[in-house]
Amino acid sequence: MVSIRLKAAAAPEGDLKPGSSKLGGLPDLPEGMAWPECNGVPMALLAQLCLQDIAPYDPDERLPKSGMLYFFYENKEQKWGFDPKDRDHWKVIYYDGDLAVLRAAIPPKESRFRACRLTFSNEITLPSWESKDIERLKLSRAERDGYAAFPGTGCGEGEIIHRLLGHPEQIQGDMQLECQCAFHGLYMGDPSGYDDPRRPALEKGADDWRLLLQIDSDEENLGAMWGDCGRVYFWIRQEDLRKRDFGNVWLILQCY
Repeated sequence: MVSIRLKAAAAPEGDLKPGSSKLGGLPDLPEGMAWPECNGVPMALLAQLCLQDIAPYDPDERLPKSGMLYFFYENKEQKWGFDPKDRDHWKVIYYDGDLAVLRAAIPPKESRFRACRLTFSNEITLPSWESKDIERLKLSRAERDGYAAFPGTGCGEGEIIHRLLGHPEQIQGDMQLECQCAFHGLYMGDPSGYDDPRRPALEKGADDWRLLLQIDSDEENLGAMWGDCGRVYFWIRQEDLRKRDFGNVWLILQCY
């Protein structure tokens, strides 16, 4: 599956013109758009992606061709996404207006990561050797071992990987069922959610979830660390992505 690799390099905020694609820093917001808050505190901007920058790397046109996508996360508590109550600790906003009117907002200092300029490239991604996609193939032990040895089928440990679309570099196993169940009200932080009588019916919709954005721990550039060298993953249902509805995105944090 084609993905878009994001390479980040720390840059002074003033060197990035309003409306640029970037990780961290100050969001460039249109007049009247409020800075998203959690419990009365502005959330940290993780990314703002100018979709005109993205379009040449999205041959399947999975994302809109214009506008801006903003990704915010409450960085103090760093919710993991296994609790339905976590849903207010992140927000994804799609703005399809004039980028020329965007201006940098000024939040409290603690709500900021370091600003990073971005460059983009395409990469082909494969499901993890531990994923349900591979499990369904019912490979022999030798075939499974051979697949696991193929580059890009592991967790990418030791490498900073920021990614848009495609397959994730998962650390603690598949996330789609966790997204599906937590989104629909099941607590997935212990076996109770998996044992819940509602789970089998919900499980049918787990395959609808697709990776939207993966942000890695990146202390050098972004100044971000997720747990113990983990990653933050934003997931979206296929139908919501098709409808350009980013209001139901679910977040999962995994770490080593």
